[in-house]
Amino acid sequence: MKYDFTTVHTRVGMEAAKWEELGPSPAPGVVPLSVADMELLSPPEIIEELKKTAEFGMWGYTAWGKPYADAVKHWMSTRHGWEVQRDWLVQTNGVVQGLFAAVRAYTEPGDRALILTPVYYPFYRAIKLNGRTVVESPLKLESGRYEVDFDDFEEKAKDCKLFILCSPHNPVGRVWTEAELRRLGDICLKHNVLVISDEIHFDLIMPGHKHVSFPTLGAEYAGHCVMFSAASKTFSLAGLCVANAIVPNPELRQKLEEQVNISGCNTYSIFGIRALETGYWKCADWVDQLNQHIWGNYCYLKDFMAKHFPDVWVADLEGTYLAWFDCRGFGMDGHALGDYLREKAGLYLDDGYIFGPAGDGFERLNLACPRKVLEEALDRFKSAMDRLKK
Repeated sequence: MKYDFTTVHTRVGMEAAKWEELGPSPAPGVVPLSVADMELLSPPEIIEELKKTAEFGMWGYTAWGKPYADAVKHWMSTRHGWEVQRDWLVQTNGVVQGLFAAVRAYTEPGDRALILTPVYYPFYRAIKLNGRTVVESPLKLESGRYEVDFDDFEEKAKDCKLFILCSPHNPVGRVWTEAELRRLGDICLKHNVLVISDEIHFDLIMPGHKHVSFPTLGAEYAGHCVMFSAASKTFSLAGLCVANAIVPNPELRQKLEEQVNISGCNTYSIFGIRALETGYWKCADWVDQLNQHIWGNYCYLKDFMAKHFPDVWVADLEGTYLAWFDCRGFGMDGHALGDYLREKAGLYLDDGYIFGPAGDGFERLNLACPRKVLEEALDRFKSAMDRLKK
């Protein structure tokens, strides 16, 4: 590979959120594989651009303009086949902030918002902390694949104002097909349920799959949708706080902009803007190689479990860099399982129950790491789980 996905880097002392849990002196070889940011460096082109920005020495209030919009338009066109317009963009500090703003913009306290579970846990927070009601439509696990229960989804959609779609789906790794998205969209149009599409993982797609952005289904779908995207997952930029909503409908866009401004987050980092621009113009090859690396790590995990723990089901990885696997056969509830992995294996994963009741007993593992890190983590997993048999 042209790029380096093998060097192990420690983030001790960098105030990285997930590393703080390890304390100031983590055991040798222990790397947290929980929170969805990479244990890989950003593309070298971005690093060089940020060095130039740092060396300039003045970093005042920053407003995004034509270069930023042109970069987003270029990436959406070349990577996702979607011709977007500059005035469709609403900048936010992050997709999660955007989700909170969207819930406030399009619903009233007490209104019901629909999600497909298990799902990224801030969806619950965005709904509940804004005084709205969570409505869960659990995914069906059939023949080793998660599917939408469309009958259940439609029955619940009848009483909801909002549907927050996770596409690709975190944590189960599904890349929704065009037919699935269209069927979800048709139900939402029929019952006047607004679609909020979180597509933050849309560049992280595994072989044999294709991401379809919800608004590209057609003008009617695009006019009834707010789509969120970011360069953060794609290029390892989560700490630079740069994201977008793309909202073709001007009425919906105005309502969202109002709530983003009300939140007080209306200034942005020059470092985040420069990183996005550089990534979208110069780093497509890096993303392609990253996806190859993630796929290789996934195959290693799948083979490891098949060899040593054949009863542990590993979900097919279609998109994201997050592996989802079933540990219910070890006979512990989700809380006990997570505690055991941390204490006995030095494994810091995301426990499935945080994604809702449907995730209890599962674990989510971040594959965006050097292979050596994954190998050492799985060796510790095996040692800890083998001790349970004694």
